[in-house]
Amino acid sequence: MDEQHLIRLAGSGDTDALLQLSKRYVPVAHKLQRQYFIRNYDTDDWAQEALIVMHHAAQQYDHRQASSFGAFYRLLLNNRVIDLIRRTQAKKRQPDQDVLSLDYEAAMILEELVGPEQLAIDILFVHEIIKQFVIECSNFENQVFKALLNGLTPQGIALKLQLELAPVLNAIDRCRRKLRALLLA
Repeated sequence: MDEQHLIRLAGSGDTDALLQLSKRYVPVAHKLQRQYFIRNYDTDDWAQEALIVMHHAAQQYDHRQASSFGAFYRLLLNNRVIDLIRRTQAKKRQPDQDVLSLDYEAAMILEELVGPEQLAIDILFVHEIIKQFVIECSNFENQVFKALLNGLTPQGIALKLQLELAPVLNAIDRCRRKLRALLLA
């Protein structure tokens, strides 16, 4: 099926055509995903945003214009990503105080419920996970993680490493995702 026909079908609401068209442009979305970081966005979130933008692009695309559909889609997706970044960085969406993880409270309750022999097994498991985690992290991520363990705030880490806050927050987010993946594996 030719691309113009797929675009018309996808624009009119044909789900199969939309999925087929989006598969052709997966590299565009992956390139933007590597280029930009959106806090708390995982691969599924990126795929969903790309599919939504693909649908809008198919609805709005006019083949009589000088640009190709790929360029039009890339422009719309790039604009959407920039909007999402602005939205996540908006001052009113930032917490007024440091956020405490709910996982911390759950760990404290678990410690009270299980016996000491189970805790020993858990400690061995965690030691193995931490060894693997250190291997998977970059030097910078390891520096940031170690500073967090020593009680520094993200702002304190940025000051200590003489960096802007954004790279530190990005490293913390990457560490969190890597550690969570190892714990759930």
